[in-house]
Amino acid sequence: MSQVARIKRFFYNRAVSRSSERTVELLLLMVVGIWGTNFILMKWVFREISPLAFNAVRMTIAALALGLVWVWRERGSWRISATDWLRLWGVGLLGNAFYQVLFVTGLDLTTSGVSSLLISTIPVWAALLAALGRVEAITSKTWLGIGIAFVGIVLVTLGTPERDAHHRVLAKDPLMGNALTLLASLCWAGYTVFQKRLLERHSPLRTSALGLLLGVPGLWVLAWGEVRRQDWKALSLEAWGVIFYAGVISIALAYLIWSLGVQRLGAARTAVFNNLVPVLTFALAFFFLGEPITPLQIVGGAVVLVGVWQTVLAPANSQKDD
Repeated sequence: MSQVARIKRFFYNRAVSRSSERTVELLLLMVVGIWGTNFILMKWVFREISPLAFNAVRMTIAALALGLVWVWRERGSWRISATDWLRLWGVGLLGNAFYQVLFVTGLDLTTSGVSSLLISTIPVWAALLAALGRVEAITSKTWLGIGIAFVGIVLVTLGTPERDAHHRVLAKDPLMGNALTLLASLCWAGYTVFQKRLLERHSPLRTSALGLLLGVPGLWVLAWGEVRRQDWKALSLEAWGVIFYAGVISIALAYLIWSLGVQRLGAARTAVFNNLVPVLTFALAFFFLGEPITPLQIVGGAVVLVGVWQTVLAPANSQKDD
């Protein structure tokens, strides 16, 4: 091959690669829209259905949808070691049972905007857990990001309104709701960190699908009381639509796109897109749910996002060999 041909091939490959990255970035922006909207829809549907009952059904739908995609794409290979089955069960319970219970309960008690903002702190908790588990070393820049994020969390919590200008209840118990949402973020951070060894041997699709299928039964155990008390016949068509959206679109489809983003762009570049979710959620909550945005929330939210951004972009000094 001549030198000119090599140069042409090089620039062609660069152009194709960049075009592919642009497509993935557009898909990730679509996920931002899906997740930002999901907070609003879930907050609205809780007027008709118990949060835990809602979550049990939507997670089951998501598990079945993602499981079918896995069987179709990878022919559902079950050749997995006993140790990995145990790990999949563990991360499945952590990310798809405990996280989900804490998340929806916290969302029911606080505002949707604050919930989305606190969920965006997951990279902060992931950095801490990775350091405690000696998976990654925390640099001084990462510690700075963690400290900034914590200051922002305090400001957002202090600025969370319980009622709007018309004295309508916006947050039943903002302090408890925010605390539960932070615990949910910690659970998902653990799910992310503990997945690392599994992802070295299994595809993101298999890990996500089996984590859902193994974790959802635990969610049913935790939610069974509310599932039994729920009047399912009284649910509106709109409520069933939200359940479908929150299961198939917000989880199954969004998980697949997110995994594609991590694969093509890397974890750090993909994680940055998550910082756009609370911005969109706050705006949608203001217009559609009437949730006011206080000055302290604006300041605290900006501080949280700066801290998360700093944590995500700060490079690790070293990584432990697995």
